[in-house]
Formats: sequence, C-alpha cells, structure tokens
Amino acid sequence: MKKPAKILSVILAVILAAVSLASCGESSSVGAKLLRSSDNLVVIEAEATGGSLLDALNALKEEGGLSFEGEDGDYGYYITSVNGYTPDASANEYWAIYTTLGEYEGVSYSNAEYGTYDYDGTACASASYGVSGLIMVKGETYVLTVESY
Repeated sequence: MKKPAKILSVILAVILAAVSLASCGESSSVGAKLLRSSDNLVVIEAEATGGSLLDALNALKEEGGLSFEGEDGDYGYYITSVNGYTPDASANEYWAIYTTLGEYEGVSYSNAEYGTYDYDGTACASASYGVSGLIMVKGETYVLTVESY
C-alpha cells in the first residue's frame, strides 16, 4: 500500500509543479493577465470572471506589474495617472477605457458608438463604466490608454 501512496504523491507533485509553471508571468491573484504596461497604454486580459477592473489593477500594482494613482469620485474611482504618466489637462488628455466586453448578464458594458481602440487586431469598444464598475469576465480584454478630446 505504501507504493501506491508514493506514486500518488509524485503525480500530485508533478501536477502542482505544472500548474505553478503555467501561472508564472504577469498574471495577478485576481485572475488578470497583464499583456502590456507602458506610460500611456495598459492592456489586461481577464483569466477569471469576478471582481472589477479596479480590483485587477490593484492586484497587478501590488505584484509590481504597474503603478497607478486615482481618487474616488461621484461616479466611482477616477484614474489620474498610470505608470507615472498624468494626462496633460491643457491638451485635453485623459485616461480612456476600452474593452471587448459587450453585454454580460443583460448589462451593456461598452459602446462602439463612443469610440473604438484596436489592440493587436482585437477591436475594443469604449467602456460604459469606469474601472470600479467594469467587471472582469474571463477571456475579455481591457485597455487603458491616453486620449484627448
């Protein structure tokens, strides 16, 4: 009986090692993968459903994948700077949010009529919610980029 237990232990150790290696890289503890992070562009892919984009940003920040600042406002959390870049108000710049998440559970989370952003062949529409109201859905892409109006 000891031999099957040893074999089972070895199999379990191999599985755990494989899972650990598969999760290496820029994935966060809330199931968000950082695809790109620069001073004017952040791209995240949801690896799990749940939480908000703000939750994912906070997890990625804690893990050192990016930095950002902001403040709570009347409509939720407002991003003021990302990776040290603060948009130039005199040039009418701001942090825009785009996503591939359209409708989810009867709620529309983006609208292409208000703008689109193409990231590496992936079409994203202007988010209808800010970072604190935009939910993370597995397989969807989320983009923060500097734009001007």
